[in-house]
Amino acid sequence: MTTGEGYRGGVDVAIPIAMTMAAFFGISLYNVIEINVQIFLKFRKRTGLYFWSLIWASWGIAIHSIGFLLQFFQICRNSYANITIITIGGVSMVIGQAVVLYSRLHLVVDDRRKIRWILKMIILNFFLFTVPPTVLNYGSNSPHPQPFLRPFEIYEKIMLFGFATQELIISSLYMWETRKMMRLIAPNPSDTARCVMKHLIYINILIVLMDISIIGTELGGAHVIQTTYKSAVYGVKLKLEFPVLNQLRAIVKRGSCSCDCSRPQISFITDEAMTPRPGYELVPRRHSSTTNTFLSTHQPSVSSGPDLAPSLQPIKVRSYNSESRLINDQALGRPRDYAAGSS
Repeated sequence: MTTGEGYRGGVDVAIPIAMTMAAFFGISLYNVIEINVQIFLKFRKRTGLYFWSLIWASWGIAIHSIGFLLQFFQICRNSYANITIITIGGVSMVIGQAVVLYSRLHLVVDDRRKIRWILKMIILNFFLFTVPPTVLNYGSNSPHPQPFLRPFEIYEKIMLFGFATQELIISSLYMWETRKMMRLIAPNPSDTARCVMKHLIYINILIVLMDISIIGTELGGAHVIQTTYKSAVYGVKLKLEFPVLNQLRAIVKRGSCSCDCSRPQISFITDEAMTPRPGYELVPRRHSSTTNTFLSTHQPSVSSGPDLAPSLQPIKVRSYNSESRLINDQALGRPRDYAAGSS
């Protein structure tokens, strides 16, 4: 292996290691193709932060893999060009993954302060764990690399720990808030509710274990394998987003069902569902001292509502007590703009 053990220029490795690197490179590109196919097939509305962050992160995986392929095997001998490609791909892959996790938090987190705190953490980590290693990477591939090689090697490990901790925090908040929402929907959780939570926990544990494996590969001195392995792992983590969306859909469908009528009832419906459609009207239903707004229809069957996963509309809680203006206005015959959710 050349000076810098993969932190500078090309590498001279044994055939088994080169084949392992090539295998991870192939897995990364396959994951990118599969992810993009699923995105464009499953998403009805190809807009929004979640959609574009998935696209951004997935393409970053491909660019990151190609950059290291060009550098390690010296397909392109311009080191600065290789580092530029690696940097663009790495930032898109890692920060894009964080934005993917952030963009679905609003579905379960009702406290906007927590969401803003997560956004500030992502921005801060971008400057802490992306800018310094980029400068050190360029310096390590300059004509005078010695002052930069050792700091770059150390900071690479710090960067991996930092981004792994960031994903752990976001995933933990997501699981905690999902658990709270499930308790609101069903105070006495059924087997289905427990199954949903178990799936979410297992998926997030798997993501944490994959982050640990990346750190372990780097700490084990296999930097050249770690760089290509990381691209493959980030592709798998993006693919796990689709099972998470399916669990979200299951949670929202549970929320659309009526709960125990002896308790104040909460209806989880989307903004799109709040818009009256032909044959539908919004009718207040009284349970105990609480009146909640539900979708009612005179048709014999009602669909389960819009597909939440593709459009990722935020879950809103709409409830009015028996003395609310909703009841007064209906009693007086005054029209109200229910689609806007005014009170």
